[in-house]
Amino acid sequence: MERIKIRVALVGNPNVGKSTVFNQLTGLNQHTGNWPGKTVEKKIGYVNKDKYILEITDLPGIYSLTANSLEEVISREFIIKEKPDIVILIVDASGLERNLYLLSQLRELTPNIIIGLNMIDILKMKKYKLDIKKLEERLKIPIIPTIASKGIGLDELVNKVIEVYEEDNLNPIGIHYGDLEEDIKKIEEILPENLEGYPKRWIALKLLENDPIIIDLCKNNLSKEDWEKIKEIFEKNENNPIKVATARYNFIKKVLEGVLEKPEKQAISWTEKLDEYLTHPFWGSIFAILIVTLIFYLSFTLNDLLSEPVDGLLSLIGDKLSSLLFFIPNWWRELLIEGVWQGVATILSFTPLITIFFFFLALMEGSGYLARLAFVSDGLMHKLGLHGKSLIPLVISFGCNVPGVMATRTLEDEKDRILLIILDSFIPCVPRILVASFFLSIFFPRQAFFLLIFLYFISFFSIFINGKILRRRVLKSTFNPLLMELPIYKIPNPKLVLLYLWDKLKHFLERAGTIMALLSGIIWILSHYPTGDIQNSILAQIGKFFSIFMKPMGFNWELTVGLLSGFVAKEAALSTLSAIYGVSSNELGSLLLKIITTKTAFSFVVFQLLYIPCAATVATIYQETKSLKWTIFSMIYSLTYAYIFTFILYQILSILGVV
Repeated sequence: MERIKIRVALVGNPNVGKSTVFNQLTGLNQHTGNWPGKTVEKKIGYVNKDKYILEITDLPGIYSLTANSLEEVISREFIIKEKPDIVILIVDASGLERNLYLLSQLRELTPNIIIGLNMIDILKMKKYKLDIKKLEERLKIPIIPTIASKGIGLDELVNKVIEVYEEDNLNPIGIHYGDLEEDIKKIEEILPENLEGYPKRWIALKLLENDPIIIDLCKNNLSKEDWEKIKEIFEKNENNPIKVATARYNFIKKVLEGVLEKPEKQAISWTEKLDEYLTHPFWGSIFAILIVTLIFYLSFTLNDLLSEPVDGLLSLIGDKLSSLLFFIPNWWRELLIEGVWQGVATILSFTPLITIFFFFLALMEGSGYLARLAFVSDGLMHKLGLHGKSLIPLVISFGCNVPGVMATRTLEDEKDRILLIILDSFIPCVPRILVASFFLSIFFPRQAFFLLIFLYFISFFSIFINGKILRRRVLKSTFNPLLMELPIYKIPNPKLVLLYLWDKLKHFLERAGTIMALLSGIIWILSHYPTGDIQNSILAQIGKFFSIFMKPMGFNWELTVGLLSGFVAKEAALSTLSAIYGVSSNELGSLLLKIITTKTAFSFVVFQLLYIPCAATVATIYQETKSLKWTIFSMIYSLTYAYIFTFILYQILSILGVV
């Protein structure tokens, strides 16, 4: 039997548990992507119930339906243009005064609204008294109490969606805007029917609020005469936006009168007690450093335990694939195994580290500490030319730049986001450190550890200096203040942590794995064509051409080819050098000691630390920015900076007499 689809939009303020409701309802039966032409994430999930299938779209967390942010525009456009059958508004039961402001605006777009009264346990903990039945009667909207983190009330929410869909008889209470009602009516009389699907009353209110998008819409679609009439009405009083907001808050106050009762003296919650220390300028910073350090230590320690068995498994799979493909010509088998599979295996080898990083990230987000980490790091990030929320993407990038770029979605401002994506290239991911460690252990066995720390210093210096340059010259903007609501502390839900992990890993493997497979195959072909000898291959010829530009840093064509292959995977530089010189990886170190100088070796390490990120990261940059211009700019910029920095470093080492 074919199920009847009910299209549901999930709306709510940030930190009210909206995404928790979505994840609990849809589980693995969901997919994520980006809104068409936008960088904001789009999530759609499905719930099967009897003869119905609920298609739930999780809209971005917003405080209102104005045009102040991309998220707000996306949410209202979806409700107006897509016309979902039901809108579920998730509200924080202990913050109704603030949360119901969004309801006052939703009511102007659609009557089919259900309220999910979430965190009802927090309401009781704060000893608030709420008459849910009376609130429901006053709003004329169904209200379902929930505790999303525990899955309580979600079945009732689904049942109510079906009930409202079947009966289709909701008519929530409207808002009276006092002396503005006359202006609203006049504007409605002038407006044509069905102006791009927007309700007339909603358009009138948006004009009174000076909404730039709606002003442009009317200006471009009305006759000059009608536009002048409407313009005269909404421009005659500059206090109209304040009057509209005041009417909405008065409506909320009237609705909650005698419905919500708070104790005269509210007890200090344990969240507030913890925040006295965890958001303190000094103690909060100390704790943040300890947390980030602990995550780094545990991530790399656990990865060391898992990496060997994972590498062994991947090698075994490679051998099995090679034996299974015995029937195809040798050249094609080598292309698929040594080229394509090795590229995929390279990404898969970092899966344990990425999983561990995202696991800790999920714990921090689920516990409520992630928001505090962004809050206390705001000052440091500003000194680096970045927004306060930039810390987490930068931390993730130490594992791999791909998920680090993906994590920039936490930044709302597009310029802040693009800036962070460009600067992300200067974070030394694990593969870059592996290459650096190899060279440092060979050429500087006694100073290797200190030089590795120095490389991290170079990375942070590069972020600092380029953050300043890009902020002032390219992405000119002032810092947006870090305004965020701090959620309560809670124990992370295991199911939600696993769902978070699966979602991130799926994106990581889909994006990075496909690009790696393709480009690894291309690099293998270039390194084996036309004779099968890498020294006479097209890749070698390309390397010899570019080595002309690399000579000022002492790089020969072999090192240049290593950097070119490093575009596919940074650690591929080592295997490429082994192939060029015809030695094993164990013999490569002693051979390089005889061929290149110490200052050339260190310059090579620094250059590969700073230059273009791997192909998988570049592909992710394009996916996240949806802009070929910014993708190419990020590549050229990091390459140019790496060249200039390394050239200066090489000259300094020469002056100091380093050989």
